[in-house]
Amino acid sequence: MAPSSPRPALPALLVLLGALFPVSEAQVHLALGDQRLNPTVTYGNDSFSAKASVSVTAEDEGTQRLTCAVILGNQSQETLQTVTIYSFPAPNVILTKPEVSEGTEVTVKCEAHPRAKVTLNGVPAQPLGPRAQLLLKATPEDNGRSFSCSATLEVAGQLIHKNQTRELRVLYGPRLDERDCPGNWTWPENSQQTPMCQAWGNPLPELKCLKDGTFPLPIGESVTVTRDLEGTYLCRARSTQGEVTRKVTVNVLSPRYEIVIITVVAAAVIMGTAGLSTYLYNRQRKIKKYRLQQAQKGTPMKPNTQATPP
Repeated sequence: MAPSSPRPALPALLVLLGALFPVSEAQVHLALGDQRLNPTVTYGNDSFSAKASVSVTAEDEGTQRLTCAVILGNQSQETLQTVTIYSFPAPNVILTKPEVSEGTEVTVKCEAHPRAKVTLNGVPAQPLGPRAQLLLKATPEDNGRSFSCSATLEVAGQLIHKNQTRELRVLYGPRLDERDCPGNWTWPENSQQTPMCQAWGNPLPELKCLKDGTFPLPIGESVTVTRDLEGTYLCRARSTQGEVTRKVTVNVLSPRYEIVIITVVAAAVIMGTAGLSTYLYNRQRKIKKYRLQQAQKGTPMKPNTQATPP
């Protein structure tokens, strides 16, 4: 264990000794509590700095006194600083298992220093303290999910933060759905097309699409559409977690078929126009015939007039 401590600023003692220098003749003594340190001194033109490394143990945790003394000739100057030594390792994130199968119950624990307060995925421990946990049933959506444990410890009035993250892997069987593997394709003959069918799963499944058990559909490859490509394919996605199948159909439109479609549409438009014209013609004939019959009976036709406003 190597407890750490906030690094104190060295006091500016040399200014007080002014004209008594040369600096190179100054003697520097550092001590932490009762432990005398062996500093490395770096001299400048009119100043110096002193650094020392010190090893501490858990028994040294708490407030210690740091003494810095400078001696030059028959004069000396001394200053004191307090140093807080503490031990605060990063918190632990513990998973029941880092890799589980879909549907497995998983316990996630967050543990830190006894005096620390933790949050797990942003949710504080209840009650506030050094431990938190959550339970979940693993789903495919949890694959690659990160669990973050944040710990906060107050040291000498300052808040110190440490974090740790672990990732969960979820194994699940192959998936083939309409969104990623359409069940029907219709393409013009001689066009360039790329059949796309994506299988999902962890581990990533192997995918094959075959017609009549032998003729493969070139998934993800650009191909020229021919009559041989037409048919129904059985797509099979397989992994150590199982397998799933899905049928996909490829329809190929020949140029003659396109001409037939255009001809049928054109004929339908013509017939519709002719039918509308016939309907309007017959309607006008009936109106004229009705008016003639009314005139022969001597029944005057009522003019279409608007009502006079009151």
